[in-house]
Amino acid sequence: MATLEKIRSKSGVIITIIGLALFAFVMTDLFKPGKSLFGPDPNEMAEINGKIITIEAYQAQQSALEEWTKMQYNRTSLDENTQLRLQDQAWEQMVREALLADEYEALGIVVTDDEMLSLMSGKNVHPAIKQMFTNPQTGAFDGQQALESFRRRAENPMASFYWDFLLKEIKNERLYAKYSSLIKNGMAVTSGIVNSEVAAKSQNVSFDFLVKRYSAISDSAITISDREIKDYYKKNLDNFKQEASRDIQYVTFDVVPSEADIAATRDIVVKAKVNFANLSTDAAQYINRNSDNAPYVARNLSMSAIAAQLQSFVSTAAVGDVYGPYEENDAFKLTRLVAIKQMPDSVKARHILISAQTPNADKKADSLLTLVNSGSDFAELARNNSEDQGSAVNGGDLGWFKEGAMVKPFNDACFGGKKGDIVKVQSQFGWHIINVQDLGVMTTKYELATYEKNILPSERTNQEVYSAAVKFASENPTKEQFEKAIEAQNLTPRFGRGIKAMDRRIGALESPRSLVKWAFSANVGEVSPIEEFGNQYVVATLIDIKEEGHASVSSVQNQIKSILAKDKKAEKLIADLKSASQGAASLGAVAGKVGESVQNAISINFGSFQVPGAGVEPALVALATNSAKGAVSGPVKGENGVYMVQVNTIDANPNVNAESEKTQLSQSTAYRVDYQAFQALKSKAEIKDNRSKFY
Repeated sequence: MATLEKIRSKSGVIITIIGLALFAFVMTDLFKPGKSLFGPDPNEMAEINGKIITIEAYQAQQSALEEWTKMQYNRTSLDENTQLRLQDQAWEQMVREALLADEYEALGIVVTDDEMLSLMSGKNVHPAIKQMFTNPQTGAFDGQQALESFRRRAENPMASFYWDFLLKEIKNERLYAKYSSLIKNGMAVTSGIVNSEVAAKSQNVSFDFLVKRYSAISDSAITISDREIKDYYKKNLDNFKQEASRDIQYVTFDVVPSEADIAATRDIVVKAKVNFANLSTDAAQYINRNSDNAPYVARNLSMSAIAAQLQSFVSTAAVGDVYGPYEENDAFKLTRLVAIKQMPDSVKARHILISAQTPNADKKADSLLTLVNSGSDFAELARNNSEDQGSAVNGGDLGWFKEGAMVKPFNDACFGGKKGDIVKVQSQFGWHIINVQDLGVMTTKYELATYEKNILPSERTNQEVYSAAVKFASENPTKEQFEKAIEAQNLTPRFGRGIKAMDRRIGALESPRSLVKWAFSANVGEVSPIEEFGNQYVVATLIDIKEEGHASVSSVQNQIKSILAKDKKAEKLIADLKSASQGAASLGAVAGKVGESVQNAISINFGSFQVPGAGVEPALVALATNSAKGAVSGPVKGENGVYMVQVNTIDANPNVNAESEKTQLSQSTAYRVDYQAFQALKSKAEIKDNRSKFY
C-alpha cells in the first residue's frame, strides 16, 4: 500500500516523464531521413520495404548509368530512347539492391577484399577487367597493369569513375552469384526426380485421336448466372489482381501545311533557282547556307543509282543545269548537275587503323607510313599494329567495295586515287594508312547537288488549328458533351486503355508524359487542358479509373463468362462422347457417331510440347502417353476441345537417358533460380513507386 501511495503522489511527475518520452519517440521518427514534420518529404521518390529512396539518389544512379554508357560506346550524348531505357534500368537496380541487401545481411553473404583482388588481377579475373587489360597482339592479360590503373585512378576523374562503377557492378554480381548458389544447392535434382522424368519419356506412342471442339457449341446455348460469376470471382480472387491504370478517349487536331503554305514554299524554291542555277554559285556552299538538307555531302552516282524522275534530266543535261522545282518527300527541291566523272565502279584496298583514342596516334601513323614506303610488309604491319581487328587478321585486307560503303575521307582517298597509292587519311575512327590495291571498271558517274525546302505549316496555320482545339475544349467541358461533339463534328475518336503511371506512350502521340500525368490526377468525366505533342494538339477525357488491387467483378465478368462457358461446354461434350462410346468398338466408330474425323499423331512422348493437328494440348499428351495400346480412352477436357485417343503403337524412345535428363533438369532449375528468386522477393515486397510525380 505504501508503494501505491508513493506512485499516486508522484503520478503527475510520472505522466510528465512518459509524455516527454513519447514526444521524443515521435520526434525521433519524424526527423529520420525522409520524414517531414508537415507531411511527406517532397524528395521522397519511392519506399521499398520501409527504405526511403530520394529523387537525388535515383538521379545519381541514373547519371552513373548514363556516363557508363557514354564511356562504353564512346559517345558524348545519348538519344532520348536510351535515356528513358536507362531511367528504367536505374529504378530496377535500386529495387534489386534494396531487396537483396536484407537477404545478404540475414544470410551473412559478403564479398571480401581478397575476393575482389582476385577478381581484379588474380586467378579469377572478371571478364570485363580481363578484356580491358589484355594485350591485343599477344592475348595475354596484364594483371599488374590492371592494379596500377586502379591505384592511380584518383589522378584521372574518368578512370576513378570507371573503377568505382565497375567494381560496384562486379561486387553485386558476385553477391548474387553466392545467393543464388545457396538456393540452387537446396534444389538439387535427385535421382528419384531423374528416374521419374526418364520413365515418363521412355516411350514414344503413335495414336489416333478425335477432338470435339468447344466452338461446336454456340455461346448463346450456354447460360451463366450472376451467382456463378460471383462465386468464381471469390474463389479465384488472386487471378484478378491489377495495377493502377487509366482509360482515356481523345481527339487530335493535326497541324499540317495548308494549300497556302504549300504554294508559299514552292515560291521560295522558284526564287532560289535563280541563284542556285548561276554558274558562279558554289553549289555546296549555297546548300550549306540555305537548304534544309544541309550539310552538303558530295556523292558520285551511277545512272542506275539516280532517282527515276531525275534520270532523263541527267542523261541530257550539261554541267551546271538545274532541274526543278519538283515535290518529293514533303519538300520542294532543285537538283543541279555539278560534275560528270569517270570513276571505278569499285575499289580493292587494305588499311592500317590507329584509333583516335591511341596516344600520339598521328605520330604513330606517320611512322607506319614511313615503314610502308620504305618497303616493309604492309600485311605484317597491319596484323601487328592495326586496331581494326576485323581486317587486321587478314593483313588489313578490306576486299572489294562500292563507293559510299566507307566513311567519306576513306572513300574519297580510294575512289579518287590510283592503283598502288599509299596514303594517310584521318576519319572519325582515327588515322588510316591506305593501300589502293586495284580499281574496278571505269564508269560514268554524276555528282548531283540538291537544294530543298521542307513544306511546313505556317504560324498562321498553327494558330488556326490551335484555335479549333481551344474552341472544342471550351465548348465541351464534360465527357458527355465531348463524345457528342466528336460525333457531330465527324472527328475520329481515339483511345488510350490500360495506361500505367510510368507509361511514356499513348497510341502514336509524341512524348505524351504530361497527358499520362493528367490522367492520374483527374476524375472520371473531366476533360483535359489542350496538350501539344509534336504536330498535334490533343484534348482528352478520362473514361475509367482502375486502382491497384483487384479488378471489380463487372470489369472481368466477360473473362469469367468465357472460362465458365468453356467448362460447361466441356461437360456437355464429355457427356456426348461418353454416350457415343457406348457399344463402339473403335475410335473411328465414335467419330462417326459425333460427325468428326479421326486424326493421327506419331512419336509423341510425355515431354512433347505439342501434337500436330491439335497444337499445345498437355491433357492430350498425358492421355495418349498413359493409355493402353488398342484401348479407346475416355473423353478428356483440353484447351481447345474434348479429346479421345486410341494408341496404335508403343515404342522405346531411343533419345532419352538419365544423364542428359539430369543435365537438362539441372539447367532448367538453375535458370529458374537465376530469374525467379529475385522475382519472388519482389512480389512479396512493399514497394511504393512515386516516380510518376517527378517524371
